[in-house]
Amino acid sequence: METRHHQHQPPKTYFPFVKLPSFMRDNDPNLYLGWEAKVEQIFNVYEVEEDQKVKLASLEFLDYAMQWWHQIVMDIDLNKRSVVVSWYDFKECMHVRFVPPHYRNELLLKLQRLHQGSRTVDEYFKDLETTLTKINMHDSEESKIVRFVSSLRREIQDIVELYEYCSLEKLFYLVIKVKSQILKKTTLKNTHNDDLYKSSWKDKNKVSTKTYPSNFSKETPFHHRE
Repeated sequence: METRHHQHQPPKTYFPFVKLPSFMRDNDPNLYLGWEAKVEQIFNVYEVEEDQKVKLASLEFLDYAMQWWHQIVMDIDLNKRSVVVSWYDFKECMHVRFVPPHYRNELLLKLQRLHQGSRTVDEYFKDLETTLTKINMHDSEESKIVRFVSSLRREIQDIVELYEYCSLEKLFYLVIKVKSQILKKTTLKNTHNDDLYKSSWKDKNKVSTKTYPSNFSKETPFHHRE
């Protein structure tokens, strides 16, 4: 009896349940970068395969973006440009069109000038992370730590440098703790100084009182005997 061996190949995976946000041309690169970040988040959640990402993302193009992508596909068919297969290539293509070069230069300049200043540690940390993400800089963990610490306020930086830390997240929580301790000490010091001032003020404004005999009147004039 002839035995037939069937090769069972897994069916192609489609994702009809994956709903991506739509994208149309906009002059604000922040909107495109926000769209890109949201799409990547959805891809990671649903574990979308690499060969499906470009197809799914391009389906959500509207208006000018749809026309632009249609032209890209035509140029690929005519061998005028290389094939866009991976999600990385797709993002590179999108960045060239929707993120102007001066935008990256502005972000790099902002990154160089980024300091905590009068902001809270949380505000400064979020600004640093967001800027690095927008620039798409793949700094090492050590480089990120150096950037973060070097732009903290001096009183926080001096204390943090005494500790050891292996990740940016752990360093962030350490800085929060240090900031809390500094704030507590400052509050206690101000309270102490305020108490001293009030005490001193009361002492200076005490009315000195003198004791007079019961039969002596302060208003009675002195009479000299002749």
